[in-house]
Amino acid sequence: MRYIVCDERKTGIIFMEEFNDKDEAINSAKYDWNRRTEHDQKRTKRFYVLESVNPDEDADDHFDGDIIRTFK
Repeated sequence: MRYIVCDERKTGIIFMEEFNDKDEAINSAKYDWNRRTEHDQKRTKRFYVLESVNPDEDADDHFDGDIIRTFK
């Protein structure tokens, strides 16, 4: 499985980071979220870890799956 940390900003910009390990993805997201200032957290629209149904980055359904942890 592929785990994707998704960071959607209110400006419309989306940042993503991918991991092969679930705990590593969650810990990275938690670390990133906790380092943000309150101002930066407010500018974030959504911040979550997604478990992809298809680890192939070029597949149409790569970003389909279940959200396993939501920070905002």
